[in-house]
Amino acid sequence: MLNQRQIEILLELCNHTEEYLTASYFADKLNVSLRTVQGDMKAIKTELEEESCAHIESKASKGSCIVVEDADEFSAFVNSLYQEYTTVSLNYPTSRISKILLLLLSRHRAVTLSEMEEKYFVSKSTLLNDLKKVEEVLDKFHLELMHGSNKVMVDGFEINKRRCLAEQDLYLAHIKNEHGMSYIDERQLAKIKNILTEKFVEHQYHIMDTDFNNAILFLNIMICRMGDGFYVQSNELDITENLGKEYEMSKDIFEKIGRRFFIKVTDEEIKYFALYLKGQGNNRDSDTITPEMDKFITEAFAQIKENFGVDFTDNINLRITLALHCMSLQIRIKYDMQMKNDMLDYIRETFPMGYDIGTYFAFLLSQKYGKKVSDDETALLAVHFYSSLMELNSGVGKIKILVISSLKNSMTLLLKQSLLRWFSDRVSAVDFCNPMDVTEDMLDEYDIFLTTEKDEFFEKGLAMYVNAFPNQHDYANIKLNLDGFKDIEDIASIFYPELFYQVKSSTKKEVLQGLCDRATKYFEIEDLHSQVQQREEIGSTYFSKQIAVPHPMYAVSSDTFISVCVSKQPIVWDEENNQVNLIMLMHIGKNNTQAFQLWDYISKIFADKTLVEKLVEEPSYDKFVSLMKEALESGLNQ
Repeated sequence: MLNQRQIEILLELCNHTEEYLTASYFADKLNVSLRTVQGDMKAIKTELEEESCAHIESKASKGSCIVVEDADEFSAFVNSLYQEYTTVSLNYPTSRISKILLLLLSRHRAVTLSEMEEKYFVSKSTLLNDLKKVEEVLDKFHLELMHGSNKVMVDGFEINKRRCLAEQDLYLAHIKNEHGMSYIDERQLAKIKNILTEKFVEHQYHIMDTDFNNAILFLNIMICRMGDGFYVQSNELDITENLGKEYEMSKDIFEKIGRRFFIKVTDEEIKYFALYLKGQGNNRDSDTITPEMDKFITEAFAQIKENFGVDFTDNINLRITLALHCMSLQIRIKYDMQMKNDMLDYIRETFPMGYDIGTYFAFLLSQKYGKKVSDDETALLAVHFYSSLMELNSGVGKIKILVISSLKNSMTLLLKQSLLRWFSDRVSAVDFCNPMDVTEDMLDEYDIFLTTEKDEFFEKGLAMYVNAFPNQHDYANIKLNLDGFKDIEDIASIFYPELFYQVKSSTKKEVLQGLCDRATKYFEIEDLHSQVQQREEIGSTYFSKQIAVPHPMYAVSSDTFISVCVSKQPIVWDEENNQVNLIMLMHIGKNNTQAFQLWDYISKIFADKTLVEKLVEEPSYDKFVSLMKEALESGLNQ
């Protein structure tokens, strides 16, 4: 039976059929020696001798590749490998990092390198490489790995050590601590559950099932740490909130926990859990919303309207819901207690526009509180926005267009005739007005606003830019504003062969530059790359498995388009090491609210989980359009 590292190597070969990969490639990827890789390859070849679907072919100057002999059997073989990969005992390399972290976090004193070498059966050089990765993990939680005379130890606040345990899922590892106890003990979890149930009922504390389960796991870490003699110190907490009833409830809970688990509980630990309960957000009364929070939500709605063309200003329910949510979220942000969300990927894939608005709202929150809002928390915000988007209805009927222009009447004649010719069945009037003569009454009188100048009306989001001598791009942009996407061909029209290209391998930086350069040249626009970079800074644009959808922070033109890059080799896209092969740079035309429907269609395209795999095999524009149409037809018929 193959071990996990050998399965990883075999899966990598399976994902690059008939492509030679060198031993150096695997040594770098898995952080092992060439000799180790050579031994692994020998074991893999022996294992494959029992299979008839494929065999390994090696060439001294090129490396090794897997040669498929029976496609159907090979597909079943690969599926079985993935299943084995998820169930085999994890011993290399990720889990070893986890084990080292657990060991260091469970020790009050420094740990010698020789002890870890013996414990994990690795050489000193391998261990030092592992410790570099450990340092990278610790740095995310403001913890330091201190070195000295062949010893190492973790230094930092206890609350940050617990964050590391929780967010790295170390508390879920079935690994025993120094006292022979596991961080995850079903009997201990059952006792915690019973105590919390009793006290929550007693204090009439309302909590959802997911939050209740998270509270059990949070308490489990606290109990394990206190049992090992690790306590939160008074200088770690600077609590400004009134804990009130949460403190009394926490005190009652720990009075029983202390007796049940035979541990000493300090007042700082009671306050720490009270703060956690405060951050769970069980506010049900709108009276708890502060004027400051209400003002923030109102201003955020104004900025969302300006940047996304969606007006939530009069949506009182959304305003109250978000304010109540943020009242507790601000505590989680301030004290580094942000929630984990198992639905993150589903929400990001299913409600892409809601998620993007949620990301922008989270960005505004991070500016307010000086700390980044996690993707998990952003997904919770996205659900609120998506629900409200579904409530918005667009009116149907004859449309009046106002063109704001300082051009002479004789110069606007062609534009007016073009608009009437293009949209005679939809438009009842096309009127022109000098920018100096625009009044507030006109905002209610007309349905669509165009402008021939990129002035304040364009920049502030009132009017969509149109060329005085309109071309096919202008027609497409205005049609989209009038009708939205009516069929699959409408959606296909925003993809251009000039904006499609493929590479064998690349980096995120190079791909973003390439996508932006092509769109900038084709549409003669400016500032696209800097706006895309700005959006990347506030949160990952990783969409789902193998796919990223970068887009600008703010639209830079009235054009709606998607620029596409397909990479044969996966590209690392974000800090979470998500890898992508398909990158689609999406630009929603400025001041074109109908174009935002594109997000919903994108989610339908990516519902086909085989699309990327098929596209990587045949990375052409025609193949991409064909696959996209097939996926849309399937998604729209469901």
